[in-house]
Amino acid sequence: MSSELPEHPKGALRSGNIADELARGPRHLHVVVVSPAQPIFEGDVRWVTVPAWDGQLGIWPGHAAIVAALGSGLLRIGQDAGKVARFAVRGGFLQVGEDKVTILVDSAVAEADVDTAEARRELDETVAALRHPKTDEEFAELLDRRAWSESRLKLGGP
Repeated sequence: MSSELPEHPKGALRSGNIADELARGPRHLHVVVVSPAQPIFEGDVRWVTVPAWDGQLGIWPGHAAIVAALGSGLLRIGQDAGKVARFAVRGGFLQVGEDKVTILVDSAVAEADVDTAEARRELDETVAALRHPKTDEEFAELLDRRAWSESRLKLGGP
């Protein structure tokens, strides 16, 4: 067995924790990601990080069963050989159980499909609207729109 560890989700320690033990093990997660428009991803992977409604959530093999609402942000899927599939996602739900992860998203865009000009325009409009929201609900929706635009820009690169 190689002592080389695969990439860890942001924030995970590189040694001396359960994440390292899981990274060394042979177990995988079966991940399915779908949107109303199309299937996004399906396969056996090492780990997943998703933008939950209230923060980033990391899933490794053996994770406890959970159902969570998703927010807007980056979905990262750690595959074998250190490959990481990345998507910008917005809204939806996650279900984890028995090493199977099902992610239903309202909207998703792959790294190769990001329109950075559109995302920049939407971000500028959203930031301007955030200066004077009319209601708490509008403020919450604008924050989510900002996160959606920022995640697409981050995914699309500089």
